[in-house]
Amino acid sequence: MNALIFTTIFLVLVGLIIFYRLREGVPGFKIMLLGINITLLGGIIALDPDSNLGGIEYLIVLSGLLTSLIGLKRKD
Repeated sequence: MNALIFTTIFLVLVGLIIFYRLREGVPGFKIMLLGINITLLGGIIALDPDSNLGGIEYLIVLSGLLTSLIGLKRKD
């Protein structure tokens, strides 16, 4: 249960950081790099045999992919 709460808080914080960066005018390349890092983090968590987050790790991977797509579509 603690892992679920931690993961939810983590996802909310990452979402707020991404939203703040998008409004600030950060180049799309940096947003893409952030998305790749989030995807890698979620993949590492998903591959860890000791982690049992109930599928939340796959939501982390999906949010990283969506962030990368947002950075790709952004005009610099």
